[in-house]
Amino acid sequence: MDKHVLIIDDEAGVRESLALLMSKQHWRVSKLASARQAKTQVLTQRPDLVISDVRMPGITGLQLFDELHDMPERPPFIFISAHADVSMAVAAMQKGAYTFFEKPYEPKRLLQDAKNAVDQHRLEQRNRLLSDQVASLSGLDQMIIGNNTKLIKVRRLITQFAEANAPVMISGETGTGKELAAKALHALSSRVQKPFITVDCTTFSEHQFAQAMFGSQSQQGYVDKAAGGTLFLDELRAFSLEQQGQLLRLLETGEFQRVDSIDKCTADLRIVSATNADISELLESKVLRKDLVYRLDNLSLYMPPLRQSSDDIVLLFNHFLHNYSHLHASPVPTLTPADLSVLLIHTWPGNVRELRHVAQRMVLSSRVDPCSVEEALYGQAGPDTQRSGLRSAVAEFEKALISKAVVEHHGRMDDVATALSIGRRTLNEKMVKLDLDRNQLL
Repeated sequence: MDKHVLIIDDEAGVRESLALLMSKQHWRVSKLASARQAKTQVLTQRPDLVISDVRMPGITGLQLFDELHDMPERPPFIFISAHADVSMAVAAMQKGAYTFFEKPYEPKRLLQDAKNAVDQHRLEQRNRLLSDQVASLSGLDQMIIGNNTKLIKVRRLITQFAEANAPVMISGETGTGKELAAKALHALSSRVQKPFITVDCTTFSEHQFAQAMFGSQSQQGYVDKAAGGTLFLDELRAFSLEQQGQLLRLLETGEFQRVDSIDKCTADLRIVSATNADISELLESKVLRKDLVYRLDNLSLYMPPLRQSSDDIVLLFNHFLHNYSHLHASPVPTLTPADLSVLLIHTWPGNVRELRHVAQRMVLSSRVDPCSVEEALYGQAGPDTQRSGLRSAVAEFEKALISKAVVEHHGRMDDVATALSIGRRTLNEKMVKLDLDRNQLL
């Protein structure tokens, strides 16, 4: 994407040299000798970055910055200041300016900071856009959130399957939202006014199954409780083959018997089942009966893991932050670029469930003190071995980034530090910590 910079300086030499520097790096450049017309130009042209002198005749760069305070998506500002204006530039940074350079400025560092300012601003814009998108969600989009093609397909299939009376089998890793999909199927169906009953298939012993599932004359079973609605069998593979046989008879005939009666009862319900294992492997290992799967897998849904869509991670996290902030009557935490980086680096083995728990922890922790995503994630992770997972991922990311910069700049460490926007001392410390040897990289 092209980057557009507006340069404002009353000195023609400075203005032209800045324009030449930026245009050589393929920036689209606009120039003004005065800040008087700058507000209108910023509002109409929407530049990605403003580089402005601090002190100019008429309206100063700082006054322009203040006048644009209420502008939606105000672009980042970089100020160029004379020595006497440094305190004014620092004050501007405290108000939200990205950074400032004292004349004469160092071109390479200015170019890198300009790029970083725009990248950060675009990341923050995307985060706000996703937050707005969360606020506008409704219906099925509110239940199954995501923009990747696989989730769009899931929503389309749910809409198509909802009105069918046929069984649906949902597969996917732990935490991907299989029960949520089952609830969406129920909510969009004509059975919505009837019960949605979840059965945790892992909780039954052999002798408890019939009583719990089919009930007795004195106690309702799950089938009775779900009458007219939807019965969701979560983790179907936990049922023994004998239990699966009893369930099969219900599916084939629509009839069942209570444990203390010989009378046959009819069942008007829809069965939706779920498993986090590969169905073909379950069949091959004879954990599941083929005839049962044939009945239950009439319609199939696959819930994709969270790691397959980085955009959905931020969208979902914003959604959970808003929900938990509303629930706990707390302000919605603001995500920083560092927070967004952590969200995208982590592999989320627990999928949406893990993401939701981290968001809840962040909201609750932020009621006392500011809490970062990294802190919320470490707190949620528990054991040190799990906590080290994100640290290792971040360390590997930094190692790869620094190694690449050292090679690209042929070992010139001042240039490497500038390219990475860190101090030379910080670079040295990181190279020691990450066990990087400059000579071995070259």
